[in-house]
Amino acid sequence: MGVSSFSSEQEKVSSEFFARFCGMVFSSLKRRDQRRWARLYLRGLLSIEGRKTMRGIASLESGPAVEQSLQQFISQSPWGWITVRRTLAGFVEQAIRPIALVVEPLVIPKSGDHTVGVERRFVRKLGRLANCQQVVGVWLASEQAACPIDWRLILPESWTGDPGRRRRAGIPDDEVSLSVEECAAEVVAAITGAWGLRQRPVVVDAREIDIGRMIFEFSARGIPFVLRVPESIPVSPSDPRIPLGTGRRIQAGQLIDALRDVSRIVESPKSAGAAQRPGNDRAGYAVSARVHTPYRSSTAEPGEPALTLLGAWTVPEQRSASVWLTNINQAPPGMLLRIARTAERVAWERAGVTHHLGLRDFEGRSFRGWHHHVTLVSVAHAFWTLLSEGGNQFLYPTTPAAAVPGGRAGRTA
Repeated sequence: MGVSSFSSEQEKVSSEFFARFCGMVFSSLKRRDQRRWARLYLRGLLSIEGRKTMRGIASLESGPAVEQSLQQFISQSPWGWITVRRTLAGFVEQAIRPIALVVEPLVIPKSGDHTVGVERRFVRKLGRLANCQQVVGVWLASEQAACPIDWRLILPESWTGDPGRRRRAGIPDDEVSLSVEECAAEVVAAITGAWGLRQRPVVVDAREIDIGRMIFEFSARGIPFVLRVPESIPVSPSDPRIPLGTGRRIQAGQLIDALRDVSRIVESPKSAGAAQRPGNDRAGYAVSARVHTPYRSSTAEPGEPALTLLGAWTVPEQRSASVWLTNINQAPPGMLLRIARTAERVAWERAGVTHHLGLRDFEGRSFRGWHHHVTLVSVAHAFWTLLSEGGNQFLYPTTPAAAVPGGRAGRTA
């Protein structure tokens, strides 16, 4: 995944793209030295194999006190990470044509207890207590690509309630402890409000979080959502045409099974030889039904079903269905499934961020430093996405997509 893997011709193209890309994304950094260190840090994230340490990144450039200057740029320099993320989001929005915002809670294990936000907590995926940070990432996602555009660090009360820790980490006074559900709703509301991005459905895998709280938080802010939920959640069908009858409470998976006979094929089978990436093996069946749930929605009228249950599976013989709840009640199942599956795209793309671009590698104590680091990780991810997915046409409107490694000829941004 490093730049060194390109041929000399490809590297020339990618280097030109890199310079233009940095000039646009880092335009809000007014000082020349800030832009220099931002480019160096970005080069390190993209090219260094293994852990992205400050020393390793600094070694890419010779000169006195490079590591110290780079450390100061990340951990102390007061440049605005929100402005950079907002600029980046505008470019990504035009380049990949997203159909959803995907919110992904993420646990980052840490070995010590000094990194900002670290606390020992029970992690369901691991099935045990772990020393870790809890993070919420927000991605713009289409069926073909996804990029992270914002990050929130969920600070436990052991950090927000400790004046000494707050002071040492530089945690702002307005940072408070939030639940995952509150954090997700707040960050989405900020992005679609202050950032000026068009409102899109928000997709969340809610199987390991408080579904009722998530529904309430999103609906209170008028946010359209599609939530992946367990098959075991209780629902009550509200459509009299459903053979099980109305008002009876059953598990969501049972309702989907009862509706299999009226399901429809919603996407075409994968073509032979297609790349093994989410979105290429999308032969599927889907069905939807209006339901009552025990979860309270702040916008639901008394007696009116607030949500739609969506179920999907890939082959007729598959007995276990993927199940979602959504407040987008008028959309057909095929459209809802396209939106829901952007979460799979994000999961696939995130493997590149966490394992290759150093999302997990920040070890500093600074709240500002953590936000600077993950912002530049987002920039690095967007660089590769735009370079490989034909986004060069956004930065180079007259350049054919085939001129860039991996570019798709004929695609416009």
